[in-house]
Amino acid sequence: MGIFKDILSNSESLFLNEDALDSDYTPPIIKYRENQQAYVANCIKPLLMGRSGKNLFISGSPGIGKTVAVTHILNELKNETEEIETIYINCWKKDTAYKVMLEICNQINYRFTQNRSTDELLQSITKILNKSGVVIVLDEADKLTENSVIYSLLEDLYKKTIILIANDKTWLSDLDERIRSRLMPEILEFNAYNAEETSGILKQRIEFALVPNILENEAFELISKKTYEARDIRSGLFLLKEAANSAESESSKRIRIAHANKAVEKLNEFHIKKSEEFTEEELKILDFIKVNSGKAMGDIHKEYEKQSSMPYRTFFRKIKLLEKARRISLHNEGIGKVTKVIYGSEKKISDF
Repeated sequence: MGIFKDILSNSESLFLNEDALDSDYTPPIIKYRENQQAYVANCIKPLLMGRSGKNLFISGSPGIGKTVAVTHILNELKNETEEIETIYINCWKKDTAYKVMLEICNQINYRFTQNRSTDELLQSITKILNKSGVVIVLDEADKLTENSVIYSLLEDLYKKTIILIANDKTWLSDLDERIRSRLMPEILEFNAYNAEETSGILKQRIEFALVPNILENEAFELISKKTYEARDIRSGLFLLKEAANSAESESSKRIRIAHANKAVEKLNEFHIKKSEEFTEEELKILDFIKVNSGKAMGDIHKEYEKQSSMPYRTFFRKIKLLEKARRISLHNEGIGKVTKVIYGSEKKISDF
């Protein structure tokens, strides 16, 4: 009979709550971000006293808790009072002024949006939101193709806290001076988790997501190590889910090192960003690089500038994002270290 004790039956699962391994899941307690959450709460606090809150710019690399910390504070605020509206928008998905306005309308249950212009939607939104205070979070704010929407919200809303979240802390300095002068934000930078914190966060998610005591120590240590190396908690969540799925596919009641290794093999695929995750502008730059592959970055920018007014600093930031997503590669050549841009991550200069 003992031969069957480690075999998972058809009615059994290794998951208690698979959603707890999703990157947008908000745990009841956000570990190791207490100080940052207190900072965010203090920016919002004046709204509870009937005054306008402080605006805030949050920066830090992907997958280190920026979004989850802020959304946790929004949930706390909702539980505290119904007098303050809370609006969260992912600007990777809503990257134009019109899309942002439509999403705000949706979140405040304003339905009269058909055939309305951006300005008309703004007028209706402000009429509703100016009856109380509001916290608006623009996550991935650096993906906005029209920063004028930030100016409009700053100008037309009375009692508000505008929270902008971006991976690159230099993005703020690229904003139009008129926006920055009205924004006057507090600055909060998130640093990457250390190895101990990474392990603690993964253990917390395991407690919510998986049946107790099914993950072998050796498998956990590998997953924790790979997550710390990636400096991205999302990688760890991916590895945990993939390892559990691998174990289930073999009807195993334990997640072993072999299952963790299979998950690690898929990690590179997880890190390669899909085309639909890029903004229209980024896809446009990627297409432009495809036909100009192998040229110097400065020359590509000059050519691209003929069809777009994008400044070099913004162009450079987009290039680095595409490189990080492994859609292009950069090669420094010559005495002056000219940077050549190559379409794709595997090809070398000699291939062209």
